[in-house]
Amino acid sequence: MIISVGSSNAPAAAAIVRGPRMWMVALMVLAAVVVQVSLMPFIDVADGIPDVLVCVIVAVGMLRGPLVGAVAGAAGGLLVELTSPIGTLGVLGLLYLVVGWGAGRLCGRDEMRGLLPPVVLCVIAEAGVLIGEAFVQLMLSRPLDFGDVVRSLLASVILTGLIAAPVVALARRALGAPRVIEPFLVSGDG
Repeated sequence: MIISVGSSNAPAAAAIVRGPRMWMVALMVLAAVVVQVSLMPFIDVADGIPDVLVCVIVAVGMLRGPLVGAVAGAAGGLLVELTSPIGTLGVLGLLYLVVGWGAGRLCGRDEMRGLLPPVVLCVIAEAGVLIGEAFVQLMLSRPLDFGDVVRSLLASVILTGLIAAPVVALARRALGAPRVIEPFLVSGDG
């Protein structure tokens, strides 16, 4: 976003940029990545681990819109791939980007005010991420055991569903009311 110094829109645009507490989104994604990489691998039930990052990305997307959700998802996915030994760089970044964008498309809708819709969306997003990862592994000709993939998928989806409600509630508390933030809509040209 480019704001000229002499523009009459500069104070309003600066208030829009400062208002949504974007630093809180970055802090939440960073904290989720640290928890996902350091603590969650120790919660291993039937080869599945809960995905706290997908819950944070869904919450950020639902509370701040598709652009912020997509950027947070891409950044979080790339940070996870850079901090843990995962095979193909960029796959999780792309999958979480799609999750953040998709959740952001629901920002501000009245049916998303309760706690059940975000939890269901977290479960669906986790299933999508895991199926996407398995599909990429198949495309790379890496052998996969279908039984192990299904068992891991079911366990991860259930565990993610169990942690989704508290994570979404904390995100709502930290970020406030849902509002779509689209910086490219703010321009100095009128």
